[in-house]
Parts: sequence; structure tokens; C-alpha cells
Amino acid sequence: MSRRSHAERRAESAQRLLAACVELIAEQGFERTTAVEIGERAGYSRSMVSVRYGSKEGLLQSLFDSEIKQRLLPDHQLTGLAWVLGHLDHAVTLLELDRDLAKAFCVLIFEGVGGIPSVREWYAGWMVDYEAALVQHLTEGQRDGEIDPGLDPVQEAEQIVSYGLGICFRWTIDSENYDFAGAIRRWRQRLAARYRPDPSGPAVTPAAGATAARPRRSSRSSTGRP
Repeated sequence: MSRRSHAERRAESAQRLLAACVELIAEQGFERTTAVEIGERAGYSRSMVSVRYGSKEGLLQSLFDSEIKQRLLPDHQLTGLAWVLGHLDHAVTLLELDRDLAKAFCVLIFEGVGGIPSVREWYAGWMVDYEAALVQHLTEGQRDGEIDPGLDPVQEAEQIVSYGLGICFRWTIDSENYDFAGAIRRWRQRLAARYRPDPSGPAVTPAAGATAARPRRSSRSSTGRP
């Protein structure tokens, strides 16, 4: 059996540290998790996080870039209504495949409200970008005839973000009893029904001012009402 290269060993250690970080955030939050705990959970020395990332905050940034940001996105080929609903389908799939990562994502949202500026900044930028993308795809869905043209994409995007945060909060508070996947599936059904155009209704142009996404404040690239 050939010896692994330095690059292979480094990649493995990085992945194990990221996995340990996700597990611990899901269990107890980022603020309560120490770099020592992450290193030990990954099976390395107490100083391994500092060696690889400089600090646990450096590891968190890597987690945002390589895991959360990438794996939260559905198929890039989707557009319009398929993109909007695809995000919910993707969230259910992520719950089934990597519950810890989904839980860590939710836990970090609410930790960002407190005293972790880097977390708050990342999520604030992410929400601005996500809401702008929702407006864009809802508008495209109206142009394609898939979404009721009488709806306001800006208001719908705001409601989607707000409702999504609400069910994330419920799951974070009571993850053992709250059926998060079921809530997302029911939400998807309501959205699909709400957005369906009325075939007997008159042709209506999209709401004024809804044809362009809001300007982004970040460089990072519904609901049936509850």
C-alpha cells in the first residue's frame, strides 16, 4: 500500500476538522465550542485547529465557504419557479443526508444575533443575496407563465425569508419534537399552490417595480402565508 502524500493527509485532516466543527456546533453551538474540543473530536492534537486554520474563527470561515455556502444551493441549472421550490427540496435532502450540517446552519443563524460579529456579518450578507435571488427567480417565473403575475416578487421573497427563519428557529429550539422536514414539505405544497396562475383570470403584468432584484449590499456571490 502506497504512502499518502502530504497534500492528501492535509486534505483529510481539513475534512475531519470541518466535520468535527459541524458536529460540535450542532450539539452546543459555536460560541461554547473550543478549538481544543474540535481538534480532539477530529482525533488530532489539541493545537491542530491553530496549526491548520490559525483559530476556530478561521475554521468557521472555511466551513462557510466549503460546506455551508456550497451545499445549501440546489442545481445551478434551475431557474424561475423550479429554483424557488428546488431550494426547499434541497433543504429536505440535506436534512436526510447531513442532519448535523443542517442543524449547524440553523444554530449559527441565531448565534449571529449575539456577540459573534463574523457570524452575523456572513448571515446578513447571505440573506441579502438570497432574497435578491428569490426576487429574480420569482420574476422570471412570472415571465415564463409559471407564477401568478399578480403577485409581488419583492413581498413574496421577504415572506419566504421570514418564514424560513421562523421554522429554523422552531427546529433549533425543539429539534427532537419538531418535524422540520415535514414543515418544509408542507410549505412547498402551499407555495406551489399559491404561485399557480389562475387559467381563467385575465392577463396581468408583474407588479410595478418587481422586475429587478434589490441592489445587493454584499459582495458574496410563500409562502402561502403561515
